[in-house]
Amino acid sequence: MLNKPKIGLALGSGASKGLAHLGVLKILEENNIKPSYIAGSSIGALIGGLYCCGIDLEMMIKLAKNMKTEIWMDPAVSKKGLLAGKKVEELFRILTKNKTIEDLEIPIRIVATDIINSRRYIFDKGPLWQAIRASIAIPGIFCPVEIDDLVLVDGGVVDRVPAALVKEMGADIIIAVDVCKGKNNLRPKNLFEIIMQSIEAMENTLVENMLTEDFIVISPIIKDINSLDFTKVDLCIEEGEKAALEAIPKINKALKDYYGSSA
Repeated sequence: MLNKPKIGLALGSGASKGLAHLGVLKILEENNIKPSYIAGSSIGALIGGLYCCGIDLEMMIKLAKNMKTEIWMDPAVSKKGLLAGKKVEELFRILTKNKTIEDLEIPIRIVATDIINSRRYIFDKGPLWQAIRASIAIPGIFCPVEIDDLVLVDGGVVDRVPAALVKEMGADIIIAVDVCKGKNNLRPKNLFEIIMQSIEAMENTLVENMLTEDFIVISPIIKDINSLDFTKVDLCIEEGEKAALEAIPKINKALKDYYGSSA
């Protein structure tokens, strides 16, 4: 009997554009493509974490459509960020039901950036809500997460699409979802937008060298959407579905090749 290949799914950062991950997951489910491992950065960590918690996609889409700004907007007293992040922290606790990473049926790794030691930090155990909160801590916008001697910010700063990480976890076939490939023609209108577009520009340079031919890359093209505009849920999901559908033949070929090489 042939062993089934282990599929790894890397969900990248991208703020509101990351809602496209929901569309990608929907198409994968419809084609009976189930990830054995997931790794996520920033919004990819959030969606991947909730998915591994067992929250179904319809519920996640409903949550995304009803996510009001006041739910996560809490101005910080600290000088370390514009937003304290306490509101999203409490939201993540509730949504994840205080589960730990070890509790999850699908193994997940969540990426943050350790700015003290200038390196990638990988959460592979501990409270899921805390890992997600660290991974979405956009520098300058959310206050960092401090754990012992660590100061952690958004995982996308060092690893926008953690495809190599799911390979390290043991995946045979790696699907990498990069939601920031499309050119952004928007002129920033405020400090939030300047920060987000600056980070995205920096990450674009890094990710070019990280996504190799070994990976099946899904790149939803989401143009001219402000990174903090979470009102375009349907558009982002549609683009995610479209890009995932285009990748299905490649995934099926990779599965066929795997079984052929294992015969």
